[in-house]
Amino acid sequence: MIKLSKDPDIYNILVRSFAPSIWEFEDIKKGILCQLFGGSSKKFSETGGRFRGEINILLCGDPGTSKSQMLQYVHKIAPRGIYTSGKGSSAVGLTAYITRDSDTGEAVLESGALVLSDRGICCIDEFDKMSDQTRSILHEAMEQQTVSVAKAGIICTLNARTSILASANPRESKYNPNMSVVDNI
Repeated sequence: MIKLSKDPDIYNILVRSFAPSIWEFEDIKKGILCQLFGGSSKKFSETGGRFRGEINILLCGDPGTSKSQMLQYVHKIAPRGIYTSGKGSSAVGLTAYITRDSDTGEAVLESGALVLSDRGICCIDEFDKMSDQTRSILHEAMEQQTVSVAKAGIICTLNARTSILASANPRESKYNPNMSVVDNI
C-alpha cells in the first residue's frame, strides 16, 4: 500500500481500477473518484462561515451509457453508500418518516436514505423520474447538510452530510445536440 501511494501514476491506476468492466469514461471516473475521496471542508473563524467538502454529481446521458452501473460500483465500495431509485423514492423515503413501535405504540423516527448516508454517498438512480416535490427535498440536504422533520409531534434536525451521486436520462430520453445543455436536462 505504501509503495502504491508513492507511485506518481496513482491517479490513473485508480481510474483504471474503478469500474473496470466499464470502458472509457475516464473523466467521469475521475470525477467520481474525487467525490469518493471527498473535498476539503473549511471554516472561517472571522465570519463563522464555511465551505462544504461534499461533492455532488449528476450524470446525465443517453440510456445504455453505464450510468446505473457506475452508481452500483460506488454503492458497493463506499463505506456509507446508500443506493435508491428516483422512480420509487418519496420525500419521506429520502429524509425520515414516523412509524409506531409495535411494542409500546409510541411514535418512532426512522431515517431515510440521506440520513443513513451521512458522511457517505447517496446514489440516486433515475433522478429524472423523481417528482419535483421529492427533488426539492434534496436542496436542504445539499445546502445545509441537514434534514428537518416536523411530524407527529416530533420536531428535529438530522445530519445529512452526504455527497449525492445521481443519474438521469436527458429530457426526451436522448441527448439532442440542437438544444442547450439546460434544455436537455
